[in-house]
Amino acid sequence: MSALRQKEWQRLANLPEETIQLIVQRLPVRIPRHLMRIPEPDRSAVLRQFLPHRNELDSDGLEDPLQEEKHRPAPLVIHRYRNRVLFLRTNLCAGYCRYCTRARIVGKPPHPTRRDVEESLAYIAAHPEINEVILSGGDPLVLSDQQLHSLLQQLRNIPHIRILRVATRIFLFLPHRVTNRLAELLAEYQPLYVVTQFNHPAEFLPDVDRAIACLVNRGIPILNQSVLLRGVNDDPQTMLNLVQKLIERRIRPYYLHQLDPVQGSLHFRVPVSRGKEIINHLRANIGGYAVPTYVFDDPNEPAKKLLYP
Repeated sequence: MSALRQKEWQRLANLPEETIQLIVQRLPVRIPRHLMRIPEPDRSAVLRQFLPHRNELDSDGLEDPLQEEKHRPAPLVIHRYRNRVLFLRTNLCAGYCRYCTRARIVGKPPHPTRRDVEESLAYIAAHPEINEVILSGGDPLVLSDQQLHSLLQQLRNIPHIRILRVATRIFLFLPHRVTNRLAELLAEYQPLYVVTQFNHPAEFLPDVDRAIACLVNRGIPILNQSVLLRGVNDDPQTMLNLVQKLIERRIRPYYLHQLDPVQGSLHFRVPVSRGKEIINHLRANIGGYAVPTYVFDDPNEPAKKLLYP
């Protein structure tokens, strides 16, 4: 599947060339062409997540809001929580969210080396308190099947690793990447959970639905972590429609995240009071199993901070 050419998304962003050049130095722009099939006004809400905005040049916010670099004991490992780690196997994505927590590193060199992978696996193997590894990045599903198989196999060979998670937005960005072969590969390494991010109900295009079904039909559980975003999903009915569509597709609404205060993304901020209003609307209109937990990721806390209830 192709992405929009620069002249196409630049026209949609309505920004001068000099502003565009400064913004793409911060974070590349890659927008899947198939999102243009979404009818208006939903298309504008969905594209808002990926179109560059002049506020990205603001200095407000933090480059590393979760203080991940402080918890990076190996080249590709973020170890903030005692029993689980992030493994940043790649810094590339099939598309780039403008509010990305790791805008400081994704989409740009240096790229992970074989030595980085070996040192990071050695760190995990040397720490028996770690029983869960979350593959992240970047998007680990931009790796080839062979690369992914090799990494999952090496992690499964570490005796104390019990749970694997794969954090990806590939369903929306590149649904044709999800093949029967990939699904069978992931199913080999269960217990394995796929964690994804859908933020708007219009994101469920036919190719996206096919990719989702390819995994859930093989018994691979999918969890969804939405981010509360101004102009995208900061409306109670929009969020209700989203969680209904998730449940219909056998995806569990897991978290609703308050935006990380990433430098250049604060125009997406939504007041916590609005988030609480949305959660109350969900609780009144759908079963409790479909209501995500509303959280904020505070680097000074030992776990995600519950915002409501």
